[in-house]
Amino acid sequence: MAALLGPKKLLAQHVAYLYNAVLLPRLEFRLQTTLFSESTIQSIIKPMFSVLRRKAGLAATTPLALLFLKLPFSIQNAYYRFLSSHIASWQKIFTHPDFKNFALYSISYLQGYLGAESCPTAINLEPWSQVISLRTHTLFNSLLFSSRLNITWSLPIRPLRQDLQPALPL
Repeated sequence: MAALLGPKKLLAQHVAYLYNAVLLPRLEFRLQTTLFSESTIQSIIKPMFSVLRRKAGLAATTPLALLFLKLPFSIQNAYYRFLSSHIASWQKIFTHPDFKNFALYSISYLQGYLGAESCPTAINLEPWSQVISLRTHTLFNSLLFSSRLNITWSLPIRPLRQDLQPALPL
């Protein structure tokens, strides 16, 4: 998208609008099942920020924090938007009565895979963050990234898993 917008005669506000109203919803739709790390998401949207800086007449070294200010661009932070979307999706799954069995299975499976004696929402997940098979596990990533931002989960369900043998690899 950034390559298409570069040569166009657009104002910085137009590029900001396209970022917020077109690019982010499109990425959010495509990333429904996978939550990437903040650095991966930044690398995806970095070309758009360079177009925005160029259209606004800002230096290439302008900090991103300036672009996230309310005025004049109102750029949304993609990582926080995707994280909140994933948390909201899991919250719906955990609270919906039709998905209760799936939610119990997901938490129990993750608990067994980690070999944890308590619910994965109550333990430090950082030691497992380098496990390759967990890097694409959407529930694990949602729990891990939200814990890094001090977001706590209060689940209305508790996993019933009694056998704490490791589950099959993901």
